[in-house]
Amino acid sequence: SVIEMVNQILAPLDYPIAAIAQQHLRSKGVNLLLGTSVAGFEKSGEQLTVLLKDKPSVEADVVILSIGVRPDTRLAFAAGLQLGSAKGIYVNEYLQTSDPDIYAVGDAIEFANPISGASMNTYLAGPANKQGRICANNIVLGNVQKYGGAINTAIVKVFDMTVGVTGMASKHLKLAGIDHLVSTTHSGSHAGYYPGAEQMSIQITFSPSDGRLLGAQVAGYTGADKRLDVLAAVIRSKGTVYDLAEFEHAYAPPFSSAKDPVNMAGFVADNILTGKLKVVHFENIGTLGDNSLLVDVRNVDEYAQATM
Repeated sequence: SVIEMVNQILAPLDYPIAAIAQQHLRSKGVNLLLGTSVAGFEKSGEQLTVLLKDKPSVEADVVILSIGVRPDTRLAFAAGLQLGSAKGIYVNEYLQTSDPDIYAVGDAIEFANPISGASMNTYLAGPANKQGRICANNIVLGNVQKYGGAINTAIVKVFDMTVGVTGMASKHLKLAGIDHLVSTTHSGSHAGYYPGAEQMSIQITFSPSDGRLLGAQVAGYTGADKRLDVLAAVIRSKGTVYDLAEFEHAYAPPFSSAKDPVNMAGFVADNILTGKLKVVHFENIGTLGDNSLLVDVRNVDEYAQATM
């Protein structure tokens, strides 16, 4: 059983992509309890009972608490270093703290997000290691290299599925007050006529004014990590959905399609920006009104698999 207080797992993701991972978990026999919280624990012999706030209790042999992390800045604070608005150690673009003789890197520092500009922590090993090299250069050579911040590219394996995120999700862009559009596409991991192709879902967020790519999420199997890295590179370079449409990938039927899933994401976003395609997201279906007609285009087998 997985117990989660909010209505989805994988908090960095938007709900539609998280829902794909949730369905995969359920298909593997995981009891997913969303929108509830743990009220307490009781022990009877070697057995544990997990008491829930508004659902029946769960029996368990082992309980793992996975309730988030926060930076441990006690030493920095005691040393008189400045903390930022996100309660991390404040550093400048050279990773220098408020004491010019002290530098800091890793999970405990905070830095401006390259997309939103808001100060934030990044709990990822990749950025921390890159910061370490930049910091060493600056200590030895005298502030010669600037750090540009992290776009929080992260990936996880959920049983057979790969799920990843980079940049800013739609829900986080809304909180930051950043105007954006959303496109979701479902493509094959490689050419459909070559055996073994699997569905890959890509959701991107982008600026309605110039098409700048702001965020991306991928849920799939083989090749999902490759597409996430491409999307992260475009975001990092302040590229646009038009760059996705024109991205030149390595193509052969076992590895991709002539129009890669990354290209398809760019094509659909381009169609939305130019008005060729009007999109209604799932959360807005209830607002369409009585004059709208919702057509389910799934075939019988697809309907049976995805309807409960």
